[in-house]
Amino acid sequence: MSQKTDRAKPSNEVDRVAFRDMCKAFADHEIRPRWEKADADKQFPMDFYRAAARAGLIGITATEEVGGAALGAYEEAIALEELAKANPNLAVSVLVQNVAGSILYEYGDAHHREIARRNIAGECLVAITITEPEAGNDIQNVSTSATRDGDEWVLDGIKSFITLGGDADILVTLAQTDPKAGRHGMRFFAIDRNTPGVQTSQIDTYVNRPAPTYRVMFNQARVPASCMLNAGFAEIMAGFNRERIMVAARWLGHMQTALEWGLEYARTRRQFGRAIGSNQSIAFALAQAHLDIEAARRLTYYAAERWDSGVPLQDVILDISTAKLHCTQAVVRVTQTVLHVAGGWGLTSELPAMRWALDALVAPVTVGSVEIQQRAIAKQLGLPVE
Repeated sequence: MSQKTDRAKPSNEVDRVAFRDMCKAFADHEIRPRWEKADADKQFPMDFYRAAARAGLIGITATEEVGGAALGAYEEAIALEELAKANPNLAVSVLVQNVAGSILYEYGDAHHREIARRNIAGECLVAITITEPEAGNDIQNVSTSATRDGDEWVLDGIKSFITLGGDADILVTLAQTDPKAGRHGMRFFAIDRNTPGVQTSQIDTYVNRPAPTYRVMFNQARVPASCMLNAGFAEIMAGFNRERIMVAARWLGHMQTALEWGLEYARTRRQFGRAIGSNQSIAFALAQAHLDIEAARRLTYYAAERWDSGVPLQDVILDISTAKLHCTQAVVRVTQTVLHVAGGWGLTSELPAMRWALDALVAPVTVGSVEIQQRAIAKQLGLPVE
C-alpha cells in the first residue's frame, strides 16, 4: 500500500525458481484437492488460510518485524500465478490478506501491527472493506460515515462485494470522517467483525465462490478511537497499483490452466475421423490464446520488476495499468476460446471449461474496471482525457 520508494529488493533468479516450485507444490497439495467442494459449498475453507500462513504465503512482502518474508512484488506475483493455476478464487484470498495486512502494518500503531502479525501467522483472517453499492470504481465518493463521539467512532453505511467479509475476524474499512474535506477526509479503520451494529450477508454469485462475496452493513457501529489508521484515499490509490499487478498475475495463472486443458482436448477429441485441433479454426484460436498468455506474462513481470526497482510510483503507473488491462481482457478471450473448443460438452459440469469461463468474467471489473485502466493509460500517454 505504500508510496515509499524503499520497496523490498527482488531476490535472485535461482531463489525465484525455488520459490515458484514451492508455490506450485503448495497449490497441488492444498488447493487442487479442496477447491471443488469449497466452490460447491460456497464457503471459504479456513484450513486453507492456515495452511497458506504456515507456508509463508501470507505477508510475502510484509516486514520481518511482523513475521513477513520481506520479498518483492515479483515474488508475490509468482505466488499468485502459481496458486491461480489451481484455482483463481482461493488464490485471491491470499491476495486479500496481503493487501489488507499491508494497511495494518504500514499505517497502524503497535496494536494494528499485532493484528498484522496474527494475520500472517494464520490466527486472524482480514478483509478489505471499500466498495459500496453507489461507489464501485468511484472511491472518492465513498459515503460510509465515521462520526467521532468522545473516545469512539460511530460508523454507518453499506459496503458491497467484499471478499471474505463474513468470514474475516477484522474488517479494514474505508470511511468518511470529514465530509467537507471530500476524498481527503477519509480514513481506514480496523474493525472487529463481531462489533455490535456490524452485519454481513452473503451475495450469491456465479464467481469467487470458494472466497465468498458479502455485503457489510454498519448501523451505529461503535468502535474505539484507536481503531483508526493513518491511511486514507491517497494510500488506497497507491496500494491499488501494487494490487493490480497481483490481479494480473492471478489471471495469468488462470488462463494458463485453461489453455493447457484446451490444447490437450483439441489433440485428443476426434470429429470426422481426425483430431479437432487439426482444423484451422480451432488451431488458430488456440494459437492466439498462446499469444495472449505470453504477452500477459511479459507485461505482468515487467510491471513487478519496475515496482521493485523503487522508481517513483508515477513512473510505474503506465506499466501497471497496461499489464492489468491486458490480463483481465485476455483471460476472458482465452477461457471463451477453450469453452468453444469444448463444444456442447463445455456447457456441462462434466468438463471444467464453463467453470473457467465463468470465473474469468469478473476479471475486467476488479480493482479498477477496463475503462479506468484505459483512462489511466491514456493520461500517461499525454492525452487530455477527462
